Amino acid sequence: MDDSGPWWSSRGQREIRVSQLDYSKRSLVACVIAALLFRAPAIAGQSSSAPPLASGYREYLALLGTPIASLPPLATYTVLGVAQMSPQLVARYGYISDITQPLAPETGGHAAHSLDTFGLSGVFSTGLGGTISATAGISNEQCTGCSGSSFMASIGGDYRILTTAIKSGPASRLTVAASGEIGFGNPAAGSTWTADLGIPVAFNVGDGGGTSIIPFLTPSVAFLAARADSGSTLRAGRILIGAGIALYNPKSNFSANFGLQYVFVSHTQVELGVAVTIGGR
Repeated sequence: MDDSGPWWSSRGQREIRVSQLDYSKRSLVACVIAALLFRAPAIAGQSSSAPPLASGYREYLALLGTPIASLPPLATYTVLGVAQMSPQLVARYGYISDITQPLAPETGGHAAHSLDTFGLSGVFSTGLGGTISATAGISNEQCTGCSGSSFMASIGGDYRILTTAIKSGPASRLTVAASGEIGFGNPAAGSTWTADLGIPVAFNVGDGGGTSIIPFLTPSVAFLAARADSGSTLRAGRILIGAGIALYNPKSNFSANFGLQYVFVSHTQVELGVAVTIGGR
């Protein structure tokens, strides 16, 4: 007699083993599907989203679309510590070799975008210690195989707070002023309005009879509101620092200043520029 038991018992054991195997397969398939479902949104998000922008980069581009950050600081007669007697016309030029530097990878190169800016400013006296100015210009962004220009404009003014003689040292006079400027532009970052408040400081070097070399600083805080084509609005504030050297001769109707401007955003480059002035005497 066969000790294996009745045939229906063996069949039942085989069915149990097959059932257990099917259950294991179904469990494995379910786990794989669940893992894919939970992983899919992350994969989709990674493939569809662009790399994050460097902190403050959008604000940086918006500010560069207006004269406040894209043109060299202007050393008015208010800042120089002298009285302006007639209107002035100022031609200004600024240059940044690469405005996309914050996006550059740690290794390898990238497509650099340079920025050239041109502006004309009219400066008018409001008395012995102040001026108002109006500026119109163009910012021109260039890269290999691309170029784009946009209009920009601003109005501003300044007022001399104090001028004091310095008894010792190379500087003979210290001048401190207050300044403000409202700018508009339409760069790639979107239509932008900016407002800038600063405290220019100048050190007059020379006896006042001939050409004076006047170093100056223009620290300021700029506020911006930029509206992108998508409809989103960016509002922020940034610290700026400008510096330069002005050449001034009271007997000449021409003057010039060489300057730089820096927006405090990580990895950005310094803007360099020059301004040539006619009038004022």
